[in-house]
Amino acid sequence: MKHENSKQEKIRLGTHGEDYGSWMSNPVFYMVGALLVLSVVLTALSFSVLHITALGILFSVAGAALLALLVWITWIRKQYAFGGGGMMERVHQVVLSHLDFDGQGSFLEVGCGSGALSIRAALTWPAAEVTGIDYWGAAYGYGQTMCDKNAESEGVAARCWFQHGDANKLDFPDGSFDAVVSNYVYHNVMGA
Repeated sequence: MKHENSKQEKIRLGTHGEDYGSWMSNPVFYMVGALLVLSVVLTALSFSVLHITALGILFSVAGAALLALLVWITWIRKQYAFGGGGMMERVHQVVLSHLDFDGQGSFLEVGCGSGALSIRAALTWPAAEVTGIDYWGAAYGYGQTMCDKNAESEGVAARCWFQHGDANKLDFPDGSFDAVVSNYVYHNVMGA
């Protein structure tokens, strides 16, 4: 494990122009921003056109809450970004360092998002064959094409496969993988 930890610390994802996105997706960020703008407009209309003070105060409070949420989301995006605060990179290092896997055989990541953890596994264990699956809903801005491009850019595309999949119903026979991980996913698994 110690050798793998030191090897992982030398791995820096996203240094070749890859797009790993952020744990807090762009659509969520833009939606909160749009709601903030809407609340400001409704506040102004409530006070200046409709002359309904209570409604203006309500929209002002909503706007303040949305502004606080937008500031928090911006900070979170920076902290989790590869090349930013590096939180997600450290989480991935911890996940892999605690995995009982010698790097020989097959590895599955359930909920691979942009492919970052799968790609880190392939870089950590050069003999491993890595598969990443994800449902890739529109709200997250990730997809198989993004994963494939990231794996190609990091030089592991020959050993990394990505496909659409459902965590509730894996399309693999039991015993297909020597190691399975999932990270920041369970809150998105419907019906679990």
